[in-house]
Amino acid sequence: MSGSNRIAVNNESTYADTALQNQITAGLVINGAIPTIQSTLLHELQASGWTANLRTFLTQLMRSGECTRYDDLMDRVLEEALKGIHGEGKAASAHPDEVDIRMPESAVKAGIKVVRKELEKICEA
Repeated sequence: MSGSNRIAVNNESTYADTALQNQITAGLVINGAIPTIQSTLLHELQASGWTANLRTFLTQLMRSGECTRYDDLMDRVLEEALKGIHGEGKAASAHPDEVDIRMPESAVKAGIKVVRKELEKICEA
């Protein structure tokens, strides 16, 4: 975005403001930031082994009969993935056959970095 078209934000700005949300979303879409953010996150999740862990987790849920519908799978994935962030390496598990699908710290950090970079392109402090 050119300097005159940048979104004005300051310490008083809040993302709870619907108009600001819409401006930021539109700015990210117009500047092609969404595919950049998605690509970065996908790369980090794949590099950390998270996508493979997710596939294993889903397979276990389906084969065990614990989840039989898509909505059930999504609920379980969100429940497990949002339990927290784990650092690099394998997180200890109480059950050796459980798959850890918490968000890897490296992916979270990379996500924050790319989102911040893209926001700096469209926002003016």
